[in-house]
Amino acid sequence: MPAVSVILPVYNVAPWLPPCLESIAAQTFRDYQLILVDDGSTDESGALCDAWAARDPQCLVIHQKNKGLSGARNAGLEKAVGEYIAFVDTDDLILPRYLEQLYNACLTTGAKMSICAVEDVSEDGIPLSQPVLTSPIQAGVFSGKELLETFYTPQSTYYTVAWNKLYHRSLWEDLRYPLGKIHEDDAVAHRLFLECDRVACLDQVLYYYRLRQGSICRTQLKPSAFDSVEALLDRYGYFMSRQVAPSLQAQAAVACWRRYLQLCSQVADQPSPALWARLEDCRKAMKEIPTSGLSLREKATALRWSRFPVSKKELS
Repeated sequence: MPAVSVILPVYNVAPWLPPCLESIAAQTFRDYQLILVDDGSTDESGALCDAWAARDPQCLVIHQKNKGLSGARNAGLEKAVGEYIAFVDTDDLILPRYLEQLYNACLTTGAKMSICAVEDVSEDGIPLSQPVLTSPIQAGVFSGKELLETFYTPQSTYYTVAWNKLYHRSLWEDLRYPLGKIHEDDAVAHRLFLECDRVACLDQVLYYYRLRQGSICRTQLKPSAFDSVEALLDRYGYFMSRQVAPSLQAQAAVACWRRYLQLCSQVADQPSPALWARLEDCRKAMKEIPTSGLSLREKATALRWSRFPVSKKELS
């Protein structure tokens, strides 16, 4: 049984997949299973996966119809046999000691999750002239519950994304990513952290995040953008059910409103009926979320976009 299962969702990433795989092959830690999930690619990605598996006995390839990033990660979780789980996005790169340092951090501290710092790189995989890092607020070992406050700080990405972490497999026994949704990390991060007595936060850069045009997070506004509101609403509801501190519940409510209002401002001039339909679905849910933590201006805007029927005619 390998110590770690590394899961790579693969979808039309032929130019970036080989360097990502090479970065995994260069790991100083060798006790891993590599799972490549070809999520219905229409380019050469599927063939590249098969070619890699033919020369790497540690590699398993799954070919499936397109289910999105969540579906690909879930498929990998079903085949993972390692004691620990890591996710790597296939247009990114990991540094040689990524697995070693994250694994050792879990073992030496008894943590169920370890996290590393991230550096942005160009589309060519080269560090930027002015380094852009995603680092922890503080390095060390903390309870997952303690770290929930970090979700609402400028460093939140360090804590909430899937791919700069190593997880004990027990965290995923009853948890999967929401199928067909984007912003899937926001939908599960709170559940993961609340199950961790200890989380090891490292300030070493071990992951390179490629700034690539056309990636999921860099495309124009689509109805799926409202998946982020649904994820934050789920987090708020989960915090309420787990009776976390009132201050954290308040921050979760504010985050829901600010994300919702941000999208409302972008939708206001859009002709897409699908966008307006998603906005209407979220509007109904937002009416149950308190606005006490918002500024007076935000409260007025929230009233505009929640109490009244939403239509371009009525807002003109």
